[in-house]
Amino acid sequence: MLLAGVLIALAAFYTTLAPWLGVWRALPPVLALGAASGLAYVGWRRAQPAFIEIGTDRFAAFARSGTCLVDGRLIGAAQWGGALLSLVVQAGARRRSVLIAADSVDAESFRVLAVAARSASGR
Repeated sequence: MLLAGVLIALAAFYTTLAPWLGVWRALPPVLALGAASGLAYVGWRRAQPAFIEIGTDRFAAFARSGTCLVDGRLIGAAQWGGALLSLVVQAGARRRSVLIAADSVDAESFRVLAVAARSASGR
């Protein structure tokens, strides 16, 4: 879906520039926008957690490469719902937000995270 959105944005950008610059002169800015969009997508994809670890007082998220994205404890600013968890994890002095969709983990892990978020909000 993200690729479809980028392609639609590129087509819209091209149809906006082509009447003013001409067909061939509009291509370099469109290709530059496509390259920038591709690099942004790769960076976004690398920052997404591939697997998580849930402990009694610890939450950790890791990328596909095994690098640790966030490791700390859940704090009181976590929000939960039926389809999405927005967790705030404190790692030292830094706070990071992690979004977890219900369909990205199994139902039991999602329930455990929701319960941990509820108990963290009471601290």
